[in-house]
Amino acid sequence: MAIPNAREFRLGSNTVKRKVILIGDGAVGKTSLLRRFVLEKFDDRYITTIGTKVSKKEIVVENNGEQVSMTLMVWDILGQQGYTAIQRAGYRGSEGAILVCDYTRRETLESLEKYWIPELQGVVGKVPMVIAGNKVDLKDRKMFSEGEIKFLADKLGSPFISTSALTGDHVEDMFKNLATMMLEGLEKKKDDQFIRAPKKEDMTLLQTTDWLMGDFCDKFGGVDVGMPVIRKQFEKAGVDVKVPTKKGLLLVVEYMAEVEAGFKSKEEATDNKNQRRRVISQATEG
Repeated sequence: MAIPNAREFRLGSNTVKRKVILIGDGAVGKTSLLRRFVLEKFDDRYITTIGTKVSKKEIVVENNGEQVSMTLMVWDILGQQGYTAIQRAGYRGSEGAILVCDYTRRETLESLEKYWIPELQGVVGKVPMVIAGNKVDLKDRKMFSEGEIKFLADKLGSPFISTSALTGDHVEDMFKNLATMMLEGLEKKKDDQFIRAPKKEDMTLLQTTDWLMGDFCDKFGGVDVGMPVIRKQFEKAGVDVKVPTKKGLLLVVEYMAEVEAGFKSKEEATDNKNQRRRVISQATEG
């Protein structure tokens, strides 16, 4: 639905959409921030985002003195470190990023610099970024200061903001700030090729799970259409992506085969299933 009193930002004859990603460790509140932004609701249940979840929101921002309507496609990326292949697949094509840390866990700030930022920039180069210190409402549990977030933000040349998914404080400001940066074209974006997982015979169970998601998405038409299907199969099989098991992954493969049987030949669906079973059988427990 169009927003009143706003000029649609256009490139040629098409309304421009912007792909934004939310990244950071698990349980920092990415999904809650997104829910607050899109639905204006808060849910304090923690549910691991499996792979990638995509939401859509239309907002109005200022650009050169004009009101601009733009659509954000926000990708909530799996926060478990080590799932590099499926995470990198989600990064591709992103035009802006919100990097989230949790004020109550110092390691979530440290991992932004050590893991998430290098991984992101290794795929898309430099894109506009905003660093969000979430759970600012939990003042008595804070483990680091705004100054420490600012130190990292200054090194990146990016703004930072303190947010609360619980109260909604500065959540919309965070997205609008990033949207304005993207419109202004402050940074140059570049895509890179999808980076594959290690050799199949060398993979741990976590790397195998990562590969399994990527393989299905490749054969299903991409991350955006493949991940909702994957999410259902993992939930149906009761597999926790933080601690996958061979038994659970083999069950996921059976469910994947049932899905593929509906749109692929019997031979191709069977070949895919058998290959995935072989990769899982070779995985190490580490």
